[in-house]
Amino acid sequence: MTAATSSRAVRFGLALLLSGCVTAWALACGDEKKAPKKVRISVVVILASEKGNKIDKKLDGIAKEVQKLHPELKNFELAKLSCKSLDVGKADKFDLVEDQVTSILIQKAADKMDRVCLKVGPPMMGEITYSTPCGKFLPILTPYRTKKDQVVIVAVRVQPCNGGK
Repeated sequence: MTAATSSRAVRFGLALLLSGCVTAWALACGDEKKAPKKVRISVVVILASEKGNKIDKKLDGIAKEVQKLHPELKNFELAKLSCKSLDVGKADKFDLVEDQVTSILIQKAADKMDRVCLKVGPPMMGEITYSTPCGKFLPILTPYRTKKDQVVIVAVRVQPCNGGK
């Protein structure tokens, strides 16, 4: 090996060593882009009406909460359940009933308090942005009524989050 070749090899080795240090520093400082987190969304479509007096056992808790503000609603039936895993920052649509859809956008993944920020666009309503705890349903009573005069309720839940609940 000549002196010139040896010098180039040393410079190349130093360059590799320095680039490794810079990469390690960037990783320590959080400069590398993290893979986007996925958040599992469950959307339950509930049909409620003033007629009848039957509440699906799976909807008992939601029905009681809705009835606090709308005691005239007596009948609650589960119409549909959809689940999707969404990337933070990307919206997706969920089919409801009678060609109605709702769009959901995860704005921020779970924070230290296990709350996720999302934006929901229920039928015949503007977008609703809110922060929700993981594992809890937020029922949204929409103004949309089906052909059978049933109120469409969209209940949204995010899960699992930091605690893996």
